[in-house]
Amino acid sequence: MIIPCRNEAEHLAELLPQLFALLDAQDQVIVVDDESTDDTAHIAAQCGATVVTSGVLPMGWAGKPFACWQGAQHADHDTLVFLDADVRLGGTALNDVLDALVAHPDALVSVMPWHRTGAQRERFSMLFNAISSMVASTQRRHHRRVAYGPFMVASKDTYLGSGGHAHPLVRSAVVEDLALARVMPHAVPFVGRQGQVEYRMYPLGLGQLLEGWTKNTALGAAAVPRGASALIVLWMFSLCGGAATSAWCLVLSAMQVYVVVRRLGNFGVLSAALYPLHAVLFVGVAVRSVLRTVLFGSVVWRGRTIATR
Repeated sequence: MIIPCRNEAEHLAELLPQLFALLDAQDQVIVVDDESTDDTAHIAAQCGATVVTSGVLPMGWAGKPFACWQGAQHADHDTLVFLDADVRLGGTALNDVLDALVAHPDALVSVMPWHRTGAQRERFSMLFNAISSMVASTQRRHHRRVAYGPFMVASKDTYLGSGGHAHPLVRSAVVEDLALARVMPHAVPFVGRQGQVEYRMYPLGLGQLLEGWTKNTALGAAAVPRGASALIVLWMFSLCGGAATSAWCLVLSAMQVYVVVRRLGNFGVLSAALYPLHAVLFVGVAVRSVLRTVLFGSVVWRGRTIATR
């Protein structure tokens, strides 16, 4: 189990005790400390994890790929599990994913976590989550493979044979999950179930949410197949058109949104009913991503400036 961390002390204090309760005694938990300025390393060691310090980021590498690669070099077992610190696993989640890897031994198996939100503002991730799940549903029909970075599993031999996070196309990628999926022989993505694979994204407020989704949109859009991108744009236009056409279309569109997102997180009926506000935010973030890419060629995430072209 490899957990790349940059200032994740609070998450680790909750994650690691739960994780060790699910694992066997011989399982290995490696926390890679990516230049954290909080108690990440101390908490990880205190909870019983093996701590690897990433050191200075080499030129040509993004932070998370470098942390994941170093964790893989310290792994003793034949199966690599990459897990973000904000992910929470249920009792059967790990076995379910490992079973999928047995069925697809040369694949990168990954899970999009179910999104447990706290404050109402966190629910503005609703449409972003919906579109992320749609990308997974289209990936089998396109050569551009998809993976979800918060929870990924692969055979160590296959991972190393493909170059893993050290591959030239992956090491500099901030949306490293999509890049890794493209260099692995196969990718098998799933959408997580409530209580089995969950996370809480952007709990620090709207600013963190905007920064995070701007980064993901700017860097992930190029990996989405053109056909899927066109369908996503058409869906967004249909939602906005439903809101503008009539009250009945607004209600029907809200019902459609609720059906789509209810399996993705606890967004609820109110968020679905207010989907026009979410659509405005989504379009705003998409425009912001384009402007950041065209005008500045970069986005900012976790205190680092990230090139987008």
